[in-house]
Amino acid sequence: MIFALDVGNTNIVLGVFGDDYQLLHSWRIATDNTKTEDELYVIIRNFFIDENISFEDFKGVVISSVVPKMMFSLKLLSKKYFKKEPIIVSTGINTGIKVPAPYSSKLGADRVVDIVGANVSNYLPAIVVDFGTATTFDCVDNNMNYRGGIICPGINISAEALYNRAAKLPRVELEATATSLGMDTTTQIQAGLFYGFLGQFENIVMNLKKELGESYKVVLTGGLSKFIAKYSSLVDVVDEDLTLKGIIELYKLNK
Repeated sequence: MIFALDVGNTNIVLGVFGDDYQLLHSWRIATDNTKTEDELYVIIRNFFIDENISFEDFKGVVISSVVPKMMFSLKLLSKKYFKKEPIIVSTGINTGIKVPAPYSSKLGADRVVDIVGANVSNYLPAIVVDFGTATTFDCVDNNMNYRGGIICPGINISAEALYNRAAKLPRVELEATATSLGMDTTTQIQAGLFYGFLGQFENIVMNLKKELGESYKVVLTGGLSKFIAKYSSLVDVVDEDLTLKGIIELYKLNK
């Protein structure tokens, strides 16, 4: 089996793949860059116990991370408990993505795995949108040429900013409101978040398609992808396992 870790700023997705590279199990935990390799081991061991999995069952480990402060613990986790030298996702390994110079070393690991996941899923050409801590848009053609992208603040970041920076504004849950005319503070914030981010998403996609061409599929992944897709007609595919698909494909390419 292969163990994959997709480390984002908010959550870490853990994936167990069989020898045929099919996803068998996955779990999501909160990202905490203060955790040691031993603390991570305890968390993962408890997941493994439930599924009757042993650390000795694994023949490889692959890590994609956008949290540099966690890399020391993650590498130690792999070496100490899995007894494996991990493959670390970066533009320095074989990805198949063609990024024009001088930007070829600038693409983040999260963007790399999304693009590779879209390729192996036969979604290209695509505008890949990942709703994570940040909302990212990556545009890739049929031949894996990277055409560019966009980074926006994530929905939850904006909601927290309102709560933290405006003394009288409450923390609210993101909800689709039936009307844009909120009648109290809570419903007005919810309307602003919902219509604001839905409009941002659709306006960006429409502008990207004007530059790229209408043949590009709009592929969504990340925590809020299903929520956005429910209210937008511009979405072609929602794939919550896209990042894990990309990570395991990168393992296959670089093992």
